[in-house]
Amino acid sequence: MSPSEATSPAARHAPAGPPGPPGATGLPAPRSIAQRRADTERLLAEERHLWLASEGPRPHVVPLSYVFDGGVITMLTRRSGRTGRNLAADARVRAAFGSATDVVLIDGTVELTDPADAPAPVRARHARLPLDPGRVPDTVSVCLTPRRVQAWRNFGEMRDRVIMNDGVWLG
Repeated sequence: MSPSEATSPAARHAPAGPPGPPGATGLPAPRSIAQRRADTERLLAEERHLWLASEGPRPHVVPLSYVFDGGVITMLTRRSGRTGRNLAADARVRAAFGSATDVVLIDGTVELTDPADAPAPVRARHARLPLDPGRVPDTVSVCLTPRRVQAWRNFGEMRDRVIMNDGVWLG
């Protein structure tokens, strides 16, 4: 095997050991889209932190606490911070959850509101977050509505990794 073949993506994802029967990859069988959706919804309900990427003069990624109500991901941040300024200028974001072996990426748009002006259900979600808008001035409520969700655990799930498109769950 040449050096370039040894470092190719296919070589990095090839199973170790002798080859198995035709079509065998050495990886677990890919989960169905329905199973990945269920796993994603469970992850969103159980986890409390995400990585939020926003665009501005330069890309910015920050960890934030969140609450998921089954449809919207709610966060709080400072309006005058880089994240708040970026979101005010461009509502498109990407949120990342999980680990390198259990990836969930969510693309969507955010709505920014003053916490005091937020509807009662959103204010109730704020109470479950560590940043207290009553004690921290300049706080803004960030509500992310998912439009596209990708989820995968290994190379075998990459082809069908999109499990939500245009805000509609697939499978």
